[in-house]
Amino acid sequence: MPQDTQENENKKNNLSEANRAIWLVKVPKYLGKLWDKSPSEMEVATIRIQKPAISSEPFKVSLSLTPELMELEPDSPIASEHELKLCKTAEGTNLTGIFSTLDNEEPSMEGWITHKMQCLPVYNTQYLKMKEHYLRSAKPPRRVKPLNHIVKNYKPVSSHAHNKDDCKRKDGPKMLSKDNIMDLLFQAFEKHQYYTLKDLQFITKQSVFVLKAILKDIGDYNKDPAHKKMWELKEEYRHY
Repeated sequence: MPQDTQENENKKNNLSEANRAIWLVKVPKYLGKLWDKSPSEMEVATIRIQKPAISSEPFKVSLSLTPELMELEPDSPIASEHELKLCKTAEGTNLTGIFSTLDNEEPSMEGWITHKMQCLPVYNTQYLKMKEHYLRSAKPPRRVKPLNHIVKNYKPVSSHAHNKDDCKRKDGPKMLSKDNIMDLLFQAFEKHQYYTLKDLQFITKQSVFVLKAILKDIGDYNKDPAHKKMWELKEEYRHY
């Protein structure tokens, strides 16, 4: 058996404080930093528990910082009055135990966490001064920066080039009348005898459905191997 395992098994837990109830309190950052600065023997705060008038309501718990603790930060305003609010926990949750160890001494149990609370400053003039101080210290001061070069100013443009191209693509080709489309088709067939539907669509900039409807009236669709899937004018419209 390893030596570390034997030492852990030989150690015993000190359970003299196992029945002690502990409150787990979440404090603000400024309060935690202030407590870290304070000496171990200094009294840092006083807790007051006020019994409610109605038994169904929870106890009112307040925390007041001592003047000795406030003197550690004389230049920065700090709220001295705080309220401890009980956090809601689900029923039936298991309790959490707290253990502590010091050097080679045996681990000791400090107790069980019975309440989880949150420490919040009381909303008063002292709290508002502290808030204002933190906000001002967080914002960097405004500074004037001299410029050694000329800054280019660009005039605003109502419509950029890429916006115009997008509008053209959205609008698409304009719908022509049947007579105008037939004129374009006749001009095309004067140059060549046979055209594919794709070529005629490129020339007229019209949809396939419109072109097919007109070509059925004035053209013939070839199925011969030499000019398969191509259109030519009917005999009554030919001038060649």
